[in-house]
Amino acid sequence: MLGRMDDFVLQEPHAGVGGEHVIDVRVPPELKTLNGHFPGDPIVPGVSQVLLVERGARLVWPDLGEPSAMVRLKFMQTLRPGDELSLDLKREQETDVRFRILRKGTDEECSRGVLRFTAN
Repeated sequence: MLGRMDDFVLQEPHAGVGGEHVIDVRVPPELKTLNGHFPGDPIVPGVSQVLLVERGARLVWPDLGEPSAMVRLKFMQTLRPGDELSLDLKREQETDVRFRILRKGTDEECSRGVLRFTAN
């Protein structure tokens, strides 16, 4: 298991279908970015989801450059403390990582898009 008590808890990546890599993720109640977002009704901010994608992509492909753009980014479902998720990643070309964050064990997409990195 990878992660700290104040960060997303990530499992080791494993192979998915169609060349995807899948990382099981848990949103801990202690996630720092939940503080103040929002009191009494905490949700995971979009920026934290993007950072999760970057972290997961680097676990699978440590050769990635620096993040440079987000393309077709879409947030469809709210993420909350205790959620169990699947982060599906697929590298397209040298610089693009297509991602989907799903509720674990379902096809319910919470967010999706492409995180673009600089070429090395």
